[in-house]
Amino acid sequence: MTAGLIPGSPHEPAALPEPPPGGSEGGSLAASVLVPALPAASMLLLGLWRLDRGMWWDEITTYEVATRSLPDILRLLHTVDAVHGLYYLVMHLLLPPGAGDALLLRLPSVIGMAAAAAGTAAIGRRLAGPATGLTAGLVLAAMPLASRYAQEGRSYALVTASVVFSTLALLRALERPTATRWTAYTALVLPTTFLHPFAVLMLGAHGASLLAVRAPRRILRRWLCSAVPTVVCATLFIAYVRAQAAQVNWLLTPTWSAVTDLIRQFAGPTTTMTAVTLAVTACGALSADRWAAGSARIRGFALPWLLLPPGTLFAFSLIEPVYNERYVLYSLPALALLVAGGLNAMACGAAALLAQHRRTAPRNVAKRLPQGLPKRMLAAALGLGMPAALLFAQLPTHDWLRSVESRTDDQTAAARLLAEHGRDGDAVVFLPGTKRGVAYVYRHAFAGLNDVLLQQSPTRSATLTGTEVPAHRIRRLLDDQKRVWVVERATSTRRPDRRTTSAAKRKTLREDFHLAYEEAGWGLTVSLYVRDS
Repeated sequence: MTAGLIPGSPHEPAALPEPPPGGSEGGSLAASVLVPALPAASMLLLGLWRLDRGMWWDEITTYEVATRSLPDILRLLHTVDAVHGLYYLVMHLLLPPGAGDALLLRLPSVIGMAAAAAGTAAIGRRLAGPATGLTAGLVLAAMPLASRYAQEGRSYALVTASVVFSTLALLRALERPTATRWTAYTALVLPTTFLHPFAVLMLGAHGASLLAVRAPRRILRRWLCSAVPTVVCATLFIAYVRAQAAQVNWLLTPTWSAVTDLIRQFAGPTTTMTAVTLAVTACGALSADRWAAGSARIRGFALPWLLLPPGTLFAFSLIEPVYNERYVLYSLPALALLVAGGLNAMACGAAALLAQHRRTAPRNVAKRLPQGLPKRMLAAALGLGMPAALLFAQLPTHDWLRSVESRTDDQTAAARLLAEHGRDGDAVVFLPGTKRGVAYVYRHAFAGLNDVLLQQSPTRSATLTGTEVPAHRIRRLLDDQKRVWVVERATSTRRPDRRTTSAAKRKTLREDFHLAYEEAGWGLTVSLYVRDS
């Protein structure tokens, strides 16, 4: 056997055909730096724009868990929320306890989505050249869904970035199949599945891409050496977290409306914007290499990436509901690649028609037609104009996503109100159940208040919510209180509040106290009850 046929050998030939000029790793230094840098800077600016919005419930959970001690985090993960365990451990290194710093909480997500935009541009450059790569990165940065999760203190932006760089590592391994590059690919895909277990579906997309580009068998064998151990680890991880499946019992079996909602989330959100995006995407998915170089390469990698993870999760959710749009957010860069490929194909087609018209037009007309390189001019106009148009057309959506109304509640507003109006010695009661994470994130606001119904804190009970006294003790514990603040979070219609303890709280407050003050915010109501004299 020759050295060139040994998988992982430094002399092993590339598994992919040559990319367009500037698309390979041997392209110009300016292209290799500027193509990813401009989308990253754009996404970073959009991510930092109005980042200091109040926290909502999921972000409160992130902050409260991540600021526990390391042993306490590990105790919690043994009972609940292990699916986000790696993310909590990462955030543990960054967040100070009890500060409620929304900027610091969200900054990793901003950086993660900026990295995803840079990685998407780098993938597009390798597949179809620097112009297409730059467009793909800018399109991703302009998408409202990217902005939403860039500004949320949860793991989904980091998962997206990790999947993007796993795909980039796969491309690098195909271009030069060395042992070092395959090791780098394995080192990226394995932790990605621990950031979120459903990211393992990306391996199916990678396998389908290798088949689509007709990778040699030696490459498929080498990929399997990376994929199989990752799938085994991910399967064990999923089996472990499945014991905590009660966390997602609010998810419903997806219907056709969930499919159309996902399409609008990815390509919209308006009907016009969805139609335009899908039309350009179709150009990218259907164009041939003779019209636009690199089209087949983009199609081979982006279509499985876009379709397989959501499709697989939809299909599984018909048996056991686990689907949510954020679980497949990492497929969004694939749509950006297809849009960029479609714009490139449109520019190439327009240039070809113009060239044909110049050849067949009368001489006096041909002289007035554009000379030089209209293909590059058209590609630049479409490649930069389309992302700018996308951003401009969707500015109202971007603006709305930076308001508290874009999330289910505003926990920060409740803390601010209690800090202003609460008195030392006042009692505080949470409805429904024990949704009291805000008290641990904004400790200064609750410092003088007495959580009279708390039996064990979330940390001591190794839960997300803490435990409360049983219903029969509620009236006795409230008997000595003169002023009781009630922080009530709106209850989902899918999970009605039928808890015995909640009913006992409401009954006691209604019979022994009168409502003296109430302020309703987004998803929350803060009320003051004063004991009847």
